[in-house]
Amino acid sequence: DALRVGAEHWPIFFEGNNGREALFLYLTAASLRLLGQTVFALRLPAALLGTGSVWLAWRIGRANFNRRAGLLAAALIAVSLWPVMESRWALRAVSLTFMAALTVYLLDQAFRRQSAWRWLAGGVALGLTLYTYIPARLMPLVILAWMGWLFWTRREAAKRQWRQMAAALLTALLVFLPFAWYMWQFPDKVNQRANSMTVALDLAVKQGDWGALAASVWGVLRMFSFWGDVDWRYHVSGTPVFDPLTSLFFYIGAALCLWLAFSRKDGGEQRPSYALLLLWAGAMLVPNAILEANSSFLRAAGAIVPIYLITAVGFDGVAAWLQNRFPKIVTDKVATAVVLIGLLLTLTATYHRYVNVWRNQADVRRIYQADLTEIGRFLNQNPPPEGTRVYLADSYVVDIAPRTFAYASDFPVDWFSINDSFALGNGREPLWVIVGVNETLPPEFAQKLGLTRGTVYPFANGDPAFTLYQINPEKAVWPPQQPMNVDFAANPRLIGLDLPAELYRGETIPLFLHWQIPPDRTHLSNQIVFAKVQVVDGVGNVWSEVESLLGYPQESWRADDRFAQMLPLEIPDAMPPGEAYLRVSLRDFAGKPVAMTGENQSEAFVVRSRPLTDFTLTPEMPLFDDTLALRDTIFSSQLMPGLDIDIGLDWVAVQRPSIEYKVQFQLWYAGEDAPFLTQTAAIWPDVYPPTQWQTGEAVRSLHRLIVPADMPLGEKPELRIQLLDSATGTAVPLTQGDNKLADMTLATRDHSYEIPPISQPLDAQFGDAIQLLGYDLDVGDAQPGGALRLTLYWQALATPPGHYTVFTHVAAADGRIVAQLDGPPGGTLTGTWLPGEVIVDEREILLGADVEDGRYALRVGLYDAGTGERLPVTLGGEAQANDQLVLTEIEIGP
Repeated sequence: DALRVGAEHWPIFFEGNNGREALFLYLTAASLRLLGQTVFALRLPAALLGTGSVWLAWRIGRANFNRRAGLLAAALIAVSLWPVMESRWALRAVSLTFMAALTVYLLDQAFRRQSAWRWLAGGVALGLTLYTYIPARLMPLVILAWMGWLFWTRREAAKRQWRQMAAALLTALLVFLPFAWYMWQFPDKVNQRANSMTVALDLAVKQGDWGALAASVWGVLRMFSFWGDVDWRYHVSGTPVFDPLTSLFFYIGAALCLWLAFSRKDGGEQRPSYALLLLWAGAMLVPNAILEANSSFLRAAGAIVPIYLITAVGFDGVAAWLQNRFPKIVTDKVATAVVLIGLLLTLTATYHRYVNVWRNQADVRRIYQADLTEIGRFLNQNPPPEGTRVYLADSYVVDIAPRTFAYASDFPVDWFSINDSFALGNGREPLWVIVGVNETLPPEFAQKLGLTRGTVYPFANGDPAFTLYQINPEKAVWPPQQPMNVDFAANPRLIGLDLPAELYRGETIPLFLHWQIPPDRTHLSNQIVFAKVQVVDGVGNVWSEVESLLGYPQESWRADDRFAQMLPLEIPDAMPPGEAYLRVSLRDFAGKPVAMTGENQSEAFVVRSRPLTDFTLTPEMPLFDDTLALRDTIFSSQLMPGLDIDIGLDWVAVQRPSIEYKVQFQLWYAGEDAPFLTQTAAIWPDVYPPTQWQTGEAVRSLHRLIVPADMPLGEKPELRIQLLDSATGTAVPLTQGDNKLADMTLATRDHSYEIPPISQPLDAQFGDAIQLLGYDLDVGDAQPGGALRLTLYWQALATPPGHYTVFTHVAAADGRIVAQLDGPPGGTLTGTWLPGEVIVDEREILLGADVEDGRYALRVGLYDAGTGERLPVTLGGEAQANDQLVLTEIEIGP
């Protein structure tokens, strides 16, 4: 984001990564522009802001309390673990620490010196503070409360400067105005990070879970001396803010601030200063108090300066109390010694925890990818032999390659995702494949390539950092067991696949896809593409599918490169044994299929079966002919005229069937003597009929019950099943259980046959069964950001043979679709229409704010959502181009 700033790209808010305020990223962009794209330039703004916070703590402490308080607060911030780590994160939270302190300092100085320019500068700082980090949104409340305290305790001085205060607040508002406008326009973008979090306050108020809120508040209270942030990402897990002695001074300081904020001692002139520290620290800790039990030190970054100032006030109060009771020369020396020893111990503890503990912790190394740093150092010191291809294996390769790798050599390094892919090079170059300590080489790849062991290289403390595998060219590429040749547009070519020799139902097997990069597809930018593999039986039923990211990013592609992709492919236990195929396709991130040429279906393979070993026939389970048990069923119990019902039956062969069976479905109404609908279907004829089943074998049969749109209506329908002997057509006995599958729920709708008044009548026909009688069109809001309101009047010439979707397109003269709305006509399924029925289909087609003024065509059509095939259209007996009807032309504009 920082690198993209400039060249007409000046965002008010950065939307990526759940949204980030802009100020710190602009500072980072300036640093990178001035000093170059280096780690030093990236970290410099945070270091300067952290150092500036030390100076501001000194200035605020000296001005409001005394020199000792200011020096101690500044020194504690300079040597304590929390602010030191914050200054090295290079995250925007440090900008809140600095800007909040700068705002307080400028406004406090403005009031003390009655300085107009300082009031304005403080207003600018307050406005900019709102561009730092989410908790900054509470900072204006802190300043308003502080001003209120001034009017309460320093009334005359405050009254003399009320105009300057108002000017400061107005200045802050003007500075904040661009971001305020953005927040009003895009609240979901600005609040996406907050909205993604569980808010303990919401749980308490809306669900009555006050325990969650109590845990969050307790997390804040104990962070100072008992238990700190547990997230290794930003802190040494569990380490509190203070050691026990320093925390004692913090508690004393908090008590003194609370007492003196309301005290009238010395005329109460310092009351606003003490109140300000409590208001400031309290407001910056509110997010932690209302969110979750873990008190995040990152979220609390705005509280760093006031917390250490409060601690300094506590120490100063104790020192003053001692000076009143003991000789000053003694107390001064004791206080100085205690401070120096304490600061030295704090600095030592900070160094140890940061350099020795945090830096070498396994979670920290994983989070910050320390293995990549070590790999870069190794390659800089040990360049590979000339002609060697170097690959880095990483789980998040598409996100990071190659921008986060500190590798100074000009020798190229390529990447692949180790989770499910392995880059094989072009077969002519030796390979170095480097696997970081946080990654695991799948054993399937290691076996295929003969990678029994690699060379392990450690971190400086001896812990493993990465493993280097050196692979000869002849070992790097293994030929696919089943060659294929499928060319995907702007993507790799599928050249084959590997399957195990035997496939059994109920197993998940490793499937290897072999890909090759055509010479014309190098120098492409990274994009996310998924490979999908479907298991298809001999009649076209899809039984399972698996999808996985193509793990070899485009920025690493070179001509003739090959890589293998491994997918865990499930062979469902209910799938019938016999011939099956694999169907391979690609899709982009949005789900759009990638165009291809070539046959993407594999050669046939045989799915075998193993009998169940844990099957138990229960008394309620239907058993037919002492042979087939119906273990389970899958279907919808809703019965709607014209809506077919897909039924899955899970059978278990208690003994090997000796005859072929057929399934007979019957729909009954309660109290009737005969079913009103009967349908018979064979069980996997020509694929895997029952006489081929083995004892103990489980098979799922699939059926579709055709429900006519003009079925008779009655009360309490139920679905029953019988098994028939295929040879005789007679029902076999039901040995046990009930043959009623379910009580069905009858769903009906009203049918209208009356044609209403139509402003624009037509005589258009779609397919053989659907007629468009005309339409009404309201163009009163036909402008960018507006909508078209269209009513279509359909009539069924006969019950349509399927369920079709209506598309309505607003198209430019060049064919571009600028707006569209797809959906079933009138919210009904066309297969449920009765002959002569009239359907009123009301539609609101939204026009985007970016639609240009001009004339557009309004087009309509019908298509099968499963295949995308459109119904042919005729108007007055004349066929319409592209199977669509142009209703009219419309003018879009103000």
